[in-house]
Amino acid sequence: MFCPKCGNEIDDDADVCVKCGHLVKKSSPEYNVSKTGIGVVMALFLGVIGLIIGICLYPDGTLARKTFIKGWLITFAVCAGIGVIIFVIAIIAAAAMGTAGLYY
Repeated sequence: MFCPKCGNEIDDDADVCVKCGHLVKKSSPEYNVSKTGIGVVMALFLGVIGLIIGICLYPDGTLARKTFIKGWLITFAVCAGIGVIIFVIAIIAAAAMGTAGLYY
């Protein structure tokens, strides 16, 4: 392939010309599936930390503790479901773009 600006021969996979620095082709954005997965796991981990703190705050056998645990379970289930949906969408988007992004 040749640079459209200076005519220098460059590698077919190059994004910029090494001679003049001209942008040869725009890089497509990559969906990094592994980073999305790490985000989902971290969100779930923080949810568990919240449960531990809440259990420590409310005395055993009280209505406040039972209410807290029920609310936490509902919130955690919703967040986990949304996290899984986001992860699946990232995998589908990466597959559609041909950039799995399973590195880094």
